[in-house]
Amino acid sequence: MKGNFLTICLFFVSISLLSACGNVEKVQHIEVFVTETSEKNDEGFFETTGFKKVNAITSTEASKNHVETDIKAIEDFYDKEGNYLRTEIKHSIYNKSHLTEAEDGRERKEEVQKPSTILIPDENIEHFILENMTKEEKEKVKEHVLSFMDRL
Repeated sequence: MKGNFLTICLFFVSISLLSACGNVEKVQHIEVFVTETSEKNDEGFFETTGFKKVNAITSTEASKNHVETDIKAIEDFYDKEGNYLRTEIKHSIYNKSHLTEAEDGRERKEEVQKPSTILIPDENIEHFILENMTKEEKEKVKEHVLSFMDRL
């Protein structure tokens, strides 16, 4: 009797774990945009230092028990006058457990000295966002960003 009870309990625990794993929502966003950059000044206020052009792939996996975010990005940095400064290739992964409230993250980054983003114009880019991207544009950006991840 005791062995049957244990078997039944293990069966229900296994089913619960499998069903929790099965309810995972996966979302991927491919983005092309420009945003301001800022730094804290001597008085403790943030002031605009320039802008950056960004091509990014953000993948999120979420379930009742956890959230995982994976960001792969190319960021071209410019000063306020539009002079190119540098490019950063980044791969960041963040995890959070809803069960234990544990959080974990890591980032790999490489700097290059050549503008590397695509599909962003050089003029009139203040607050630029490439909206309503075609399937071909999304695929082009995805392939482009992934081709830089080998450098990390």
